[in-house]
Amino acid sequence: MLLALRDADSDPADFPSDAFMDEPDPATYRQARLSPNWRQWHKAIQSEIDGILQPDRADPVTAFPPGSTVLPSKFVFKLKKLTDGSLDKFKARCTTRGDMDRTFYEEAETFAPTPQLTTFRLLLALCLKHRLMPYHYDVSQAFLQALIPEDERYYVRFPKGYIHPKGYVGAYMKKALYGHRTSGRLWSETAHRFMTDRYPTLSRSTYDECLYIGWIDTQLFIVLIYVDDFIVACADELSRARFHTDIMSTFQATYSGVLNQFLQLRVDVQTETLPTGESYPTRIELSHERSITDLCAKFSIDTDKQPPRSPMTEGLSLPIPSPDTIDRSIETPLRSLIYSLLWLARTVRPDIYYHVTYLAQFCHQPTVEALTAAKRILHYAYSTRDYTLAMAIDSAAPQLTAFCDSDHAGDTATRNSVSGYCLYFHGMLIDWWSKKQKSCTALHSTEAEYVAMSEACTSALAIYNTLTEFFPSAEPITINVDNSAVQTLVTQRALSSKLKHIAVRYHAVRNWCQGPSGSLHRSGFRLMTISLTFSQKPSLSPNTGFPLLTSSLPAYWILRTGVLSWLRSYEQLKHSSYMPSSNNYNNSNDRMRLS
Repeated sequence: MLLALRDADSDPADFPSDAFMDEPDPATYRQARLSPNWRQWHKAIQSEIDGILQPDRADPVTAFPPGSTVLPSKFVFKLKKLTDGSLDKFKARCTTRGDMDRTFYEEAETFAPTPQLTTFRLLLALCLKHRLMPYHYDVSQAFLQALIPEDERYYVRFPKGYIHPKGYVGAYMKKALYGHRTSGRLWSETAHRFMTDRYPTLSRSTYDECLYIGWIDTQLFIVLIYVDDFIVACADELSRARFHTDIMSTFQATYSGVLNQFLQLRVDVQTETLPTGESYPTRIELSHERSITDLCAKFSIDTDKQPPRSPMTEGLSLPIPSPDTIDRSIETPLRSLIYSLLWLARTVRPDIYYHVTYLAQFCHQPTVEALTAAKRILHYAYSTRDYTLAMAIDSAAPQLTAFCDSDHAGDTATRNSVSGYCLYFHGMLIDWWSKKQKSCTALHSTEAEYVAMSEACTSALAIYNTLTEFFPSAEPITINVDNSAVQTLVTQRALSSKLKHIAVRYHAVRNWCQGPSGSLHRSGFRLMTISLTFSQKPSLSPNTGFPLLTSSLPAYWILRTGVLSWLRSYEQLKHSSYMPSSNNYNNSNDRMRLS
């Protein structure tokens, strides 16, 4: 397959007909040499080595001193593409074998923080609320810009098979190299020093050390650092221009303009322009369309077949694997597929989250049934790949709203309950979770709901504390539950003797809800109602915009069956039997049924 070239740093003469061969990424240097794209990989390798051997980063050596510790290294090759599938660049990263370093390091010396996905979505929500435009900067060879203390420096041997034109066999590293245990921490400290030295008015969040929020000349300014990616949110061009000058003069970085791609996510920022000429975001959509298409090709999904209407067969309960049903030959493919689906579910697809976490328990005991069910989820995701997680501010909605629910004894094998919650910031979904309650076995539905509420409060309180660090006027958290007994347990002073077997950590919810930071509400339905807003690209008129598919569905139903794929339009939704009502629930077994 031939794809058009979009790498400005490559020589067009190296590509016949201005194209390249689309093939799997080489796993070794030898495979790269045998690749039809060897000329492009060779240029990427030489660019990486030249970056390492800059005078302030490393000293090249032709021989290693006797008795010195020399760490081996290898190349990691990646053909990087844009969100539309076109070529971005050939990437060759030289990484050291950090596991071969026998030096003892304390945990504090190797830990490097990375932001949570919830923090990233919270940043986008704050951009919509405060009319901040998000911009993207990428630091090139970030770790190689972090200085290594003199007593921690080391020698590195070039990857096997690579021959330097000047006869160098390795280098004595002055700055950090990818793969070493301490490189992440050194770069994290370097980035933090840059922020504190250049922007002393910004404060580092206590709850997510990669988030910086403050005011510059009375203008709100937010920075989120994800390893080598800097996401900058500001309202005026002067603030962005100042940051642009500072980061370009300190690091070797590239400016990508308004945020449009992050962690393989496609970010679509829709804006409006003020009379002054400045733009601000009104709606942000996140999607994984290209990643889903690539996964289908990787796992040989026949996308021409009739797609499933839901991620998983309703009521599916796989038996506990026995030695006769376990198939170790599919363990690696199953793990790879489950981990890929987990990434999709945690980023933009809450409708498949329950199903993927359910199948994740079969990774260490793989069965053909589990692999088949996982491929069904991927096929469903492909059929709904047009869906995007849409974020738009709702000024009438509370600042933080959590909806929680549980499925009592939902796991037929272990009889453990399953917790699920969704967290909204001014009507924008920023966090969701579904997890089996392993720490305790709920004896009745009230206990299961109590545990689920505690887990929802934990996540909501983390976001609440982050907001109150920088915005003192944060509103109380609203927790929505559907069980009156849970309300009684949380609000009463005395703890019931029937709950003594529940872990102590779950009882903290009583103090949170009785304090000034939280308020408790009971949903009108047996299962509480949440709102998820998705957008689907029209197939016939792609230039007409994105018609909204707004669904009001029970959280339990969202996390368990994925009815979103059955919705076709808002008009159908208003007259469908999936709308929550007292007739849609079977009170005897606490499960939703279709009318």
